[in-house]
Amino acid sequence: MRVLLCGLLFGISNIVNATDLWRAGGSADAMGAAGIVGLAPSPLAAVSANPALLTKTRDQNQASLTSIFVDSRFRSRFNESARADRGPGILPEFALSRTLPDSRWSWGAGLLIQSAMRAEFSFVDPSGTLGVSYGRQTHRSEYAVASIRGSVAYAVNDALSVGAAVGIAYNRNQLQAPYIFQTHQVLQGFKVLVDLDADDTAWNSTLGLDYAITSSLHFNLAYSFETRFSADGDVSGNLGQLKLGIQEDFSYDANVRTALPASILAGFTWQATDRLQLGLQHDWINWEDSFIDLPITLTNGTNQDLNAFLGEDFILDTAPLSWHDQHVIHVGGAYALDRNKTIRLGFEQGNRLVPRTTITPMTAAILEKALSVGVNVEFADISVDIAYRLSDSSDVRVTNSGLKAGEYNGTRQSLRLHSFGVSFNF
Repeated sequence: MRVLLCGLLFGISNIVNATDLWRAGGSADAMGAAGIVGLAPSPLAAVSANPALLTKTRDQNQASLTSIFVDSRFRSRFNESARADRGPGILPEFALSRTLPDSRWSWGAGLLIQSAMRAEFSFVDPSGTLGVSYGRQTHRSEYAVASIRGSVAYAVNDALSVGAAVGIAYNRNQLQAPYIFQTHQVLQGFKVLVDLDADDTAWNSTLGLDYAITSSLHFNLAYSFETRFSADGDVSGNLGQLKLGIQEDFSYDANVRTALPASILAGFTWQATDRLQLGLQHDWINWEDSFIDLPITLTNGTNQDLNAFLGEDFILDTAPLSWHDQHVIHVGGAYALDRNKTIRLGFEQGNRLVPRTTITPMTAAILEKALSVGVNVEFADISVDIAYRLSDSSDVRVTNSGLKAGEYNGTRQSLRLHSFGVSFNF
């Protein structure tokens, strides 16, 4: 199962996306409706976002593919402009739903990408403590979560349905860049080149309900529990520019503690007319508790000179993050042109979750708003959804960074994404 999830993540490339940093109902039908899962109660929406929606889906399979193109720039304090690798990033997903015969029970399962962020920039490494610079470097990082989930739902009565989903989530973390130690008592403020790769698996789960207030007005609510990862791997690097007079190359066993945050999704859908359906949804994502900092533990160091210099063969360091909780409002609608064609429109607005004091090109999850459009076409045995979303942000300027060495003082970051999705229901 771990190999399967790792293979699913292999398709991810060149993604820097605050919206896709927390994904729920990421298929093309939901994308076209601004991510409002009540307007597109598909198998993927049910398995990933609110399992109670399984009682509203037909017995069907759903395959989805999202392609993301990045338009992001980083300007260093030396006024060098670097553009991110544009992509595309590919996010494949699959889910199915079934209703048990002569029963109020439904079930579903899926392969999902619940979170995806990747950044890649090439620019001249600015000089830091002791004037250390590693010249032009590719700065690359990745944080991603994929999962295999199963879900069940029960129709309590004609108005109320409840559901639960549980799965195994796989987390991968990668970093290839100059790294500045933040809290280590000896190395604080010093910079080394690192290549880190660590991964882990953990259980995650979601509870949900769907309630018909009236025949035309529905309310749905879902809570996803926090999933904590303790990712193990290895890190190698070089400290030659520190000029300590010791062996330059080093390697350690690495442990990185991250999490997929807890979240609450609450939404209303209203059948305004026979053809027009409107939706409103609020997402709360608890990044503040999950991404306070990034603890990194390095053990079993192989560089004996460095071990002697530090007086130990391990390094404990913590990178500050101080991310904010994110609140996102979604407004959207779906209009049936005829029996076989439906168009969807939507708008999303949220707050920037990364503060100026800890932002870097590696953690620039700064998207604040998105505009989306989608179309659904039904054929005899298949339904096809196509959607486009433009995600944008205000430029972020850093005057005084809270990170050591001051290398990100006077920097600037911008981000825009073009997302294209296609889903097949069959």
